[in-house]
Amino acid sequence: MKRIVLTGFVLLTGITQAQVKKPQVKTKAEKKWVNPVKLTKEERNRPYMDEVLKTRDSITPEEAERRRKNIAIGNPFKDRGYYPKIATLSKGKYLEFHDMDAVVNIGSVKYNRKTKEITEFREIDLSDPDAQPYLDTAGRWFSPDPLSEEFRRWSPYNYAMNNPLRFIDPDGRQATDIYKLDKSGNLTWMAESKTDVIYAEKNFDKNGNLNANNDGGVEVGEKGYIAKNSVSEQVTAEIFGSLKTVTYDYIKFGGNTEKAQNVFDYLSSNSNVEFNRNLFTNSKNDNFSFVGTAHLEDMVPLVKLGANLVESEHSHPDPFTFWPSGFNVNYFKDTGNFTYSKGLPTGDIKAAGNNPATKFILYSPYYKDGALRIRFDSEKIISITNEGKLNR
Repeated sequence: MKRIVLTGFVLLTGITQAQVKKPQVKTKAEKKWVNPVKLTKEERNRPYMDEVLKTRDSITPEEAERRRKNIAIGNPFKDRGYYPKIATLSKGKYLEFHDMDAVVNIGSVKYNRKTKEITEFREIDLSDPDAQPYLDTAGRWFSPDPLSEEFRRWSPYNYAMNNPLRFIDPDGRQATDIYKLDKSGNLTWMAESKTDVIYAEKNFDKNGNLNANNDGGVEVGEKGYIAKNSVSEQVTAEIFGSLKTVTYDYIKFGGNTEKAQNVFDYLSSNSNVEFNRNLFTNSKNDNFSFVGTAHLEDMVPLVKLGANLVESEHSHPDPFTFWPSGFNVNYFKDTGNFTYSKGLPTGDIKAAGNNPATKFILYSPYYKDGALRIRFDSEKIISITNEGKLNR
């Protein structure tokens, strides 16, 4: 009897468990990207603005409206209140519609852009592949180059810089003068193009070719900018208590402080030497910046150029000396708190003491828990900002 009861209990338990539904794991839908530019509700609802907001570029409200108009110009039916989807390669960054004829062909319809009237309906035999409504535009490019406005001096259709025997155009993007950055902070010219871009050496294969899957590098300026604005000077620097002459190489950026910051961050994050970024004002109170290095792992000279030094930022490539020299710092990633103590008045403390009106910043891109930006003066650590781990 006990065996029968036990057998029945086991069967009942098995049936009960078999009827329990397995919990279904719901996959989290990926959030659709929308550009964070600040727009009013009315501006966001304008036709084609949703297409503009797909871009990951950093744009202003004015730039967003300009791009929206570049897309909207391709809609001949806007006066009729009809806004069909318009194909665009650049999401409005460039004007992609260059057919400005009075009468245009849209499928089997002839439409007068000036009078806003349909002038003709054409009968097309769709069974005949040769009977297509291209009309007199058959010899034109069907897909205008979205970069044609950028390089009008080359050609309306900017393919391979008008020289396909020398250059290739694998992706249709803007061509660039390519420089390679090695771990010692040296720049090597690799290829001729139209704007100057620096790529870390990790982006090149063993034959010196730029990998298709690269990190994008950092754009410096127009073609020839690096060659035109690079300076090499012999300067005196204090190294381990003695004065020595070192070579200091730097690139001038004029008043473009944002570009100087971007270049400094990229060079610092992809080399094993110290770089600095210095911001000055001249006698006319105009700002100008430069980014430079002495190609040394443990120091970079503070070159003042006889102008008023407003801000000076330098990098430490060593992840274990992430604090300004002359201080001892303990940083707590989880809370963002830190403690510090002062040591000998040398190095960074000495530089800050000699320039009390200057804003000093230390950038530590290789710190193990995320890139740190530390603001300091000759007396204290003012703030520490953790910018997260970088992709290298």
